[in-house]
Amino acid sequence: MSEKNVEKKDSSLKKIIIIVVVLAIIGAGAFGGYMLFAKNKKGASNANQMPVNNTNAINSQQTNNGMYPQQVVVSSKTYSLDEFLVNLADEDGKRFVKAKIFIGYEEKKLAKELETKKPILRDAVIGVLRTKKAADINPKNIDKIKMEIINKIAPMLEKGRINSIYFDDLIVQ
Repeated sequence: MSEKNVEKKDSSLKKIIIIVVVLAIIGAGAFGGYMLFAKNKKGASNANQMPVNNTNAINSQQTNNGMYPQQVVVSSKTYSLDEFLVNLADEDGKRFVKAKIFIGYEEKKLAKELETKKPILRDAVIGVLRTKKAADINPKNIDKIKMEIINKIAPMLEKGRINSIYFDDLIVQ
């Protein structure tokens, strides 16, 4: 009879342990789901508050402060500035950005000027990228970076205007 009591206690102890483990797993899953949902909901509410700026292009008139206004234009011609590998301004100095950048334009006569001034244009782009930290290069700020590049290289061109900047590759490491 004592063997049956011990066996009964063991089986009821096993059941209790299994129930506790199952409840712990369910609780952990529920907590993880809640945290994931709460995080996504917070991100969605922030996205609703932020204005949407699509600066794939600009029009040909400048505003009073020298910045180009934002307008969506798809360029019919592009010119490759090739690939950039630039150290970022992070404090540890170990971060860099790798980017392949294209300039969008319309005027045919600008193609030759872009080719002639390619080293100067690349230097200007490197100057813009070098001032950035890894945290600055994210989807939220990419349009601002494009505008900085446009505003840096537009004054260097005499035979036409840049419509847009395109990132073909963008890696931050």
